[in-house]
This record gives sequence, C-alpha cells and structure tokens, in this order.
Amino acid sequence: MSEQEFLSGFCPKCGESLKVPAKLSQFSCMYCGARLTADELLDKPAGSGSIAPEEALQRLDAAKKQLPGCVRSFRGYQKKITKGEFEAAFSDVYAMTEPVFRSLDEAVCAMPDETDARLLESANAFLDELELDWAANRNRNGARDDDKMVIAIFLVPAIRKLELPTSEAFCKTLQAEWVRRYPKTPFYLGDYEAISTGFRKKLFGLCFITTAVCEELGKPDDCEELTAFRAFRDGYLKTCPDGEALIREYYDIAPGIVTCINLASDRHETYREIRDTWLAPCYDDLQNGRMADCKERYTQMVRTLESRFLS
Repeated sequence: MSEQEFLSGFCPKCGESLKVPAKLSQFSCMYCGARLTADELLDKPAGSGSIAPEEALQRLDAAKKQLPGCVRSFRGYQKKITKGEFEAAFSDVYAMTEPVFRSLDEAVCAMPDETDARLLESANAFLDELELDWAANRNRNGARDDDKMVIAIFLVPAIRKLELPTSEAFCKTLQAEWVRRYPKTPFYLGDYEAISTGFRKKLFGLCFITTAVCEELGKPDDCEELTAFRAFRDGYLKTCPDGEALIREYYDIAPGIVTCINLASDRHETYREIRDTWLAPCYDDLQNGRMADCKERYTQMVRTLESRFLS
C-alpha cells in the first residue's frame, strides 16, 4: 500500500497551519471550520508579517485603487434583489471583490501597528473615489443612494463572507465613515446569509411585507392581521385566475423590498407608511368582505414598492 500523500499550507481565513490528505477535493479547517479547496491553501499565513513593508504599501495602494471598481462595475445591481437574480448577482460581486479585498487584508495585516489607520485610510479613499462619480452626476443624491444599496446589499456582505482578519473591522470603519459624511442617509451592515435566507422563506409568500410590518410593530406571528392575510392568500387569491402567478411574483420580489427597507436609515418611517397607506385599508377590506378591493390595493402596494426600491 502506497503511503498517503498530504498537502501542507495555511488557512486563508484564520491563518492556522494545516496538513490534509492530497486526495480530498474539499476539506474543513480544523480551527475555524471554513470549507476550503487545495488551491485556496496559502504558502504563508495571511497577515504573518512576511510581506516586506514596501511591498505591503504597494499592495495596499493597488487595492485602494481597485476597490471602487467593485461598486462601479455593478451599478444597477440594486435592481437584482429578487429571488431569481440575487444569487447570481452576489456571485458576480463576490468574484470581483475577493482578490481585491484579500490583497488589502494581507497588506494591512502586514502592518499590525497601523491596522486601524490603514483601514480608515482605505475607507476614505474608497468613498473619495465614489464621490467624484456622484459629483459628475446630475442626480448626485440619487447616484449616491444607488451606490449605497450596492455597498450595503452586495459589497459589505461579500467582504464579511470572506471572513478575513480585517473583514469586520473594515466594514465597520466604512460604515462609520459613511455616517460621518452622510449622517442623514446611513446604511446598516448587510449579511449574505440573512439576505439569501429571506428568499428561501416560502412560508411567508404573499405575507412577507405584511410580516415585516407586523414585526416592526411588535406583533406576534399569529396576530389577527397576519392570520387574515394568510387566509386571504390561501383562500380567495388562489382561486383567482391570476392568483398563483401573483403569489409567485410577490415571493420573488418581496424579500428584496424588505431587505432594501431594513438597510435604509428611514425603515421605521417606511413601515409606518406602508401600514397606514396600504395594509390598514387592506385589513379593513378583509374584515368587510371586500376581497377584490384588497387584492387591487395589495397589488398596487407591491408595484409601488417595487418601483421605489428595485427600479
């Protein structure tokens, strides 16, 4: 029997030394649990200080110049927050972001005494570059808000998914610097798993937006409003000729709408607006047997929110 061959290297996530059977196509790091392939093993641990200071600065400068491209290349992707498009869109952003941020991370980790300063420098350089684009746009605030959604829904979740030593610190630094510059339009740190899971919650169906509003109001999952809307969905709406198609459409876009609302600074006001403008009248329709009116009003709500957040 031939002696089993092993591969040696360092985990790109936690930097620990690993030795694994060469025949494995995938394996888990015994220290941090990250799923890896042989190609992902590093010859040297990330952030080990093995990069010379001059090389670290060169890598950092290059990464700072490349990082804005991870937003510029995906302008318009805020429209892809739907069940059918999100995963592929996120994969696009992740594929471009990974090598850029990995290089930035390795450079910053090679300067352990300057980590905070270098991350702040990188966040500022990133925003400075994007601001040049916004200044050249006729609708400066609109361009900034569109980029903010790409950052919050795609870029930040991609960087956090990498789980590199500086991933969380950079995202928090970027968020803090954004709030310092644009205090009236902050964003919240998105998470890939949380966003992706939203599109798999078939249980909510038509009631996804309604559920989010009720949660905002502190109402339980079995409250009267949600019970009424679910009965409407499973009863009247499914019997309509276009009912099944409408339910599928709502399921496709509603999680993206809720994600955009939750990552915005005015989410509390938005949920109150949805409740007062549409859901309360819809609930009144249901209580008084006006099923067709409820259907028309709810459809109008979804169309309006789709245009507002996904267009």
